[in-house]
Amino acid sequence: MVWTKARILASLKKLHRAGADLSYNALARARQPLLSAAAYHFGSYRAALARADIDYAEHLRRPRWTRQRIIGVIKHARRAGRDLHWSAVTRRRDELARAAFASLQPRLFGRWDRALHAAGLDADDVSCYRTWDRNTVVFELRARQRDGEALNSAALQQEDAPLHAAAVRYFESLRKAKRRGTHLSDSAMRGQYPALYGAAVRLFGSFPAARTAAGVAWRPRR
Repeated sequence: MVWTKARILASLKKLHRAGADLSYNALARARQPLLSAAAYHFGSYRAALARADIDYAEHLRRPRWTRQRIIGVIKHARRAGRDLHWSAVTRRRDELARAAFASLQPRLFGRWDRALHAAGLDADDVSCYRTWDRNTVVFELRARQRDGEALNSAALQQEDAPLHAAAVRYFESLRKAKRRGTHLSDSAMRGQYPALYGAAVRLFGSFPAARTAAGVAWRPRR
């Protein structure tokens, strides 16, 4: 890999958002090429962090993320009245955001809602106030798929109604296609609307599942 200033800054920012330990010693152990490139191109590692808008002081002898540390950050944020739904938390650039990203590590909680439960909070109540966007819908659906949970419409409605409603809203295109008289068979949609078809399969596992989740009535032509 050829390290450029832009690539170095992008890598540091990505690690920062993910809650990685960016102390000098930690980076030397895990990503020596990045550390060396940062020092070479910017004069010092500290200067590279400054150019990336990262406070080096935050990463001096920074303790490793643990379950108890994440739980403590969540409880502190709750007492302070912070929004704890995923989309709000991950837009932040503070300890709470880093705790959220760290919670996704398999050795910790694997999912943000499990971290909330461990902190004594009801993840369902938190999700009621969630501001859903396309990225959040994709994240939650992929998390369910990764954990082997059902993605069909009935299961989503019963187990996570807010997610089901948000997913259906983002597939309004299916309803519009139906109103235009488009044939909504699997093969027809794959040929005429490949982008929509691909998104439906990625999110719901199959096009018929997405069609059902969108509430589109369909019967095969005879």
